[in-house]
Amino acid sequence: MTGNEKKGYFYVFLTGVFFAFEVIGFKEIFRKYNSEPEIAALFGVGFAFIIVTPYFLFSKKRQSKVITTIKRDGLILTLGTISNAIGIVLYYYALRQTDLGPSAILIKTTVLYNVLLGVFFLGEKLKGREVFGILIAVLGIYMISTLQGQIKLISAFLILLSAFLFAIQSYMIKKYIPEILGLEYAYLRLFLLSIFFFLYSLYIGSFHIPNISVIVILGLFSLLGYFLGRAFYFEAHNHLPISKLNATLLIEPIFLMFVGILFMKEPFDSQKLIGAGFILLGLYLIVFHKKKVKP
Repeated sequence: MTGNEKKGYFYVFLTGVFFAFEVIGFKEIFRKYNSEPEIAALFGVGFAFIIVTPYFLFSKKRQSKVITTIKRDGLILTLGTISNAIGIVLYYYALRQTDLGPSAILIKTTVLYNVLLGVFFLGEKLKGREVFGILIAVLGIYMISTLQGQIKLISAFLILLSAFLFAIQSYMIKKYIPEILGLEYAYLRLFLLSIFFFLYSLYIGSFHIPNISVIVILGLFSLLGYFLGRAFYFEAHNHLPISKLNATLLIEPIFLMFVGILFMKEPFDSQKLIGAGFILLGLYLIVFHKKKVKP
């Protein structure tokens, strides 16, 4: 594993940490306040955008990078954000009626989509053990996603569709952006998501202003996931092929599954344990396993 790859995997690891906190926070908001997905997303990303804006406005260097991102990557940023926004709405709708563990694991089919997009459209290659690892990880995801009573069929379909929409953004970045500016890209994405969710909530007639305490909570968790998590994720695109980009993120749903069991009273059974084991084994084969070199 090269130094460049290690840096990429480190960025992805940080992405997983921040993503996990975001999902936990939004799940709690849905559980306690039954908030509409588009409203939660709107005030979450909007609040986060307001918080980080001074960081980019009061520095000419960062202003220059923002302008560069708009001019050079504006089209891909817009298309990718629209794809992401639709995926977010679908995922949050499913998350409202699904246990945290199964939904968090099923969304990781993004890994499979990224592998397929990378291999078929970007000319990336996989070794046999990596293919085997992906298949094992997908088997684990399938076992957990078919847990009866913990996830509905329509929810599973919506999560699978949202995972594909998330993967499209990575494909477009690797295809059309030689070197992405992670922080600036994440910042502008917050702005576009705010506009999208505002217009969408007006269109379907669900717009309203939640309690200020709910807005603050949504904003803080969005700052972790939508901004910091995404910034590290975008930076990782500069160091890893998309076929491996989401591999280490497979550890995130395992963490979320145990959070759901320990703190949200979600059921625990052998199928969950076996599925989690398959995911970890697949992750090891994809990322960390090294062939022994003969002396």
